[in-house]
Amino acid sequence: MQEPPKRRVHAVVFVLMLLASAIVAGTIYFAKPHQPGALRVTVLDVGQGDSIVVETPNGHVMLIDGGGANGEKTVDPGHVGERVVVPYLRYRGIQKIDLLVLTHPHGDHVGGLIAVLQSIPVGQVMDGTILPYPTIGYTQFLQSIRTLKIPYTHAVRGMHIDLGAGVSADVLNPPATGRAYGSLPDNSTVNNYSAVLRLTYGSTHFMLDGDAQDEAEQNMLNAGLNVSADVLKTGHHGAGNASSDPWLAAVHPQYAAISCGRHNHFGHPHPLTLARLAAHHIIVFRTDQNGAITYTSDGTTVTAVP
Repeated sequence: MQEPPKRRVHAVVFVLMLLASAIVAGTIYFAKPHQPGALRVTVLDVGQGDSIVVETPNGHVMLIDGGGANGEKTVDPGHVGERVVVPYLRYRGIQKIDLLVLTHPHGDHVGGLIAVLQSIPVGQVMDGTILPYPTIGYTQFLQSIRTLKIPYTHAVRGMHIDLGAGVSADVLNPPATGRAYGSLPDNSTVNNYSAVLRLTYGSTHFMLDGDAQDEAEQNMLNAGLNVSADVLKTGHHGAGNASSDPWLAAVHPQYAAISCGRHNHFGHPHPLTLARLAAHHIIVFRTDQNGAITYTSDGTTVTAVP
């Protein structure tokens, strides 16, 4: 048999090396090119949890949450941070996270951030946690920040974040004063204190709700805030106690993204939420059905790439 030309062998080896580098702990990512001058917002498939990667046209990066597990006895038993979040960031060629945002301290949002902090330099951390929450995951998160000496601040309504290249974010929740949603760290209260960000690029907007429920939605509406957006990352994984009719009418998005796990035992997304989204004629993508969802904006138009 004739020996293949060396150029062909080298090409095959190169392709295999690229494929191998894209396979991390059973996760395969195939390249989606970043359009010049585009804002890129990706809702990662982290199962029953949340993690969003924001990439600006000038290469700045904001990571919102890191997935994890719903239980509070371990940090990240499914190793979502190591299996999904860190590999995706590396695949995108991200060498630094300019701003890391934790919307609230529940395990399915904070757990995967431990691996991120250990793997990729972070410029600043913004934390939406209001009430004391001394769980293993959140405690380790804070310890990692102190050890790495990362500048740290609490998210509060009225904060404005300039990410450069015309991209900015405004913190709409939690409120700046008082404990609007109570003082007991039960699940609903902690969810309602979630940091909610409205991301802006040109005339396009993204509403990123964390696990904010209908009480927080009504609080933001009562405050007279501008909440309109082209894309809504639904609150609380599409639960029935979020994405209320008044909220959907005010945000009036073209697209909604629901981050939830396949066959999760919470029943997310709730049929009532799906019915409300349908009644408002919103195009819905779900990580349990579509996998990671990427939205790009050129400052005028938003395009969805599920």
